[in-house]
Amino acid sequence: MTDAEVPSQLDYVQAVHQLAQLIPSGAVLSYGDVAELLGSGGPRQVGKAMATAPDGTPWWRVTRADGGMAEPLLPRARVHWDEESLARPDRRVEIKKLRWKPTESQWHKIDILRLSLGNPKMSALDDEL
Repeated sequence: MTDAEVPSQLDYVQAVHQLAQLIPSGAVLSYGDVAELLGSGGPRQVGKAMATAPDGTPWWRVTRADGGMAEPLLPRARVHWDEESLARPDRRVEIKKLRWKPTESQWHKIDILRLSLGNPKMSALDDEL
């Protein structure tokens, strides 16, 4: 990592939002996956952070571990899921099939987010979701 890539400090909510921005169309992560990738927090903290996501954040790509979404958000999420061919008829996404597999350059961005929170970079063994 070069000096130009040394991360500035982010708070947890900002890091969650930035990680959600990295998830490409057609892929999803669970709240727990996001916490694991950032190296801190847990599913509840990620869910709370996602509740304050700024416009343009693909919040519908971060789901419960079972691929579901909170009932009040489901109608809006389904619109996005349908656009991205994510939804199954039972109102969930197939998280095991659609879980995001970051590229090498995306792993680098995830490491920058981890470091901005004061957490160590992921090891090669950690790179498997």
